[in-house]
Amino acid sequence: MERKALAAFGLLALVALAGCSATGSLSMKTADDAEIAEAASRPAVVDNPAPDDQGVVREAIQDGSGTATATDPPVQQGLPLAYEGSYYEIDWNVTGTEPGTAFAVGVDLNGTAPADETVGFEELSERDRRLLGDLLTAMSEREVRLRPGPEVAIPEEYTMPETNESVLLSGEYSAVRHNGTVYPFVLEERREATLTRYYYTVSRVADNTTAYAQQLRGEHLFRLSGLSETERSVVNDAIDGVYYAEDTDDEAFRSVMERFSPESAIEADGSDGTWLVRYDGQVYVAELSYGGFD
Repeated sequence: MERKALAAFGLLALVALAGCSATGSLSMKTADDAEIAEAASRPAVVDNPAPDDQGVVREAIQDGSGTATATDPPVQQGLPLAYEGSYYEIDWNVTGTEPGTAFAVGVDLNGTAPADETVGFEELSERDRRLLGDLLTAMSEREVRLRPGPEVAIPEEYTMPETNESVLLSGEYSAVRHNGTVYPFVLEERREATLTRYYYTVSRVADNTTAYAQQLRGEHLFRLSGLSETERSVVNDAIDGVYYAEDTDDEAFRSVMERFSPESAIEADGSDGTWLVRYDGQVYVAELSYGGFD
């Protein structure tokens, strides 16, 4: 799901990330029910432009199951999905494969094209309109035009019937007219692909935010107490901020880290994780990064 949203805007800007190169870090923020539930869930409907991913999620949640055909699972397994106030676990099975077409369409937000190479949005296939509709609507509302050439690239996979019906893939046109604006497009990385059919199922985790937060407290909340003076210094610096361990000689940080490790994390891997902590009478969502430590 996130894959397409990120890829679609990947050409808009290059963001330089500058930050601390610490070996480890700890941040803790006080959390009410809504913040606890947010830390332990994902939005079920992602931002545009990913209409297919939205459709998979909505279909699976509203009907109890859904299907998708793609080279990779459109909706990854992970934290429960938050949808219209309730929370759901999602799972999928592979049911088969079929041939298809993988490609990327690059869209120019301020270009021009010959009239005989321009097709009206309404003349696109249904699948083409689903691919470009939300994106072009959002882009048509932008006041500031960007540099010449394609600024947005959207990766996609079509089944063979969708390929055969597609106007975008026909080779006859190089631009789309949408709400009076012409958007030139280019097709990139087109190739034959084997598409996998996925069958999605969902189960409700909690009916509402309060119920989910209570469930999370019962499963994950642990008390951080009996700390030494140096350990308390680490934790106090982390509250509403970040404590950075610059190297593995930071024994105070290591000691705090070792208090987290046996506890049930909301989510964790080999380098960082999220925990629910009670400290000095307050409940916190704690983000711990420990990739530089053994």
